[in-house]
Amino acid sequence: MKNVQWKVYFLAIVLISCSPMVISPDSTDAIHSTNVNATPPTSAIVATFVLAPTCLYTVTPTVLETSLPPASTVTPNSVQAREQDEIRAVIQGYFDLRYSLFSISPPGKIEPEIFSEFVSKENKSEDFLMTETAKMAVERTWYELKGLRYAKYEYSLKYSDITVDTESQTAMVALSEYFEIICERAIENNLENPSPCAVGELSHKIILNKEEGEWKIISDIYRDSWWHQFRKSGMSVNEILEEIKTKKDKLEATPLP
Repeated sequence: MKNVQWKVYFLAIVLISCSPMVISPDSTDAIHSTNVNATPPTSAIVATFVLAPTCLYTVTPTVLETSLPPASTVTPNSVQAREQDEIRAVIQGYFDLRYSLFSISPPGKIEPEIFSEFVSKENKSEDFLMTETAKMAVERTWYELKGLRYAKYEYSLKYSDITVDTESQTAMVALSEYFEIICERAIENNLENPSPCAVGELSHKIILNKEEGEWKIISDIYRDSWWHQFRKSGMSVNEILEEIKTKKDKLEATPLP
């Protein structure tokens, strides 16, 4: 009987000494901005097992299967597909114009009227249009002073969701904007092989409204470095515009190089 007890006690010691200790993985917050060399984030969960030196065995993860059927893919009908194509066309034109306004040869001044083809004329888009064009104007002034206007650029839009409410005639779009920009200063420094001034990604939430049979943008919400300066919690539209104006006045007072 004593021998049996000693065997059980010895076995328990061995099992305890061989029990793996699980260390929780460190977590890293994803940052979405216009940082140079930003790449689409990849998420992974890694569990590290620290084993006792005398335990030579491999822990193999087990994949649990469920009886649930795979999620079905919803294919839009012809009407929905046409609506989505029209929405994409409006957003594409809006982004084309945005990029051209920062180029060396912009099509005009950055003012609310220049977006009339793509942005709604109704009052509910007024706050967005006023603040967005004011922000873009001060941004372009900065680019002019620093030699950062776009000499060449490439961008692409990756849509993650397009939701259309047929009753209210509104649409909500979630997309990611990927870009690579070569500025005029980079061309001057190396004409043959200029380096990109900015490579990155921005997430956008765009709301549209259908007016007289055409889709128009109501607002475009994104957070680049400029909006981090101007759009702070609790600020009114007038306070945002005043903040932008102060910045623009300072820049315009700076002599050109």
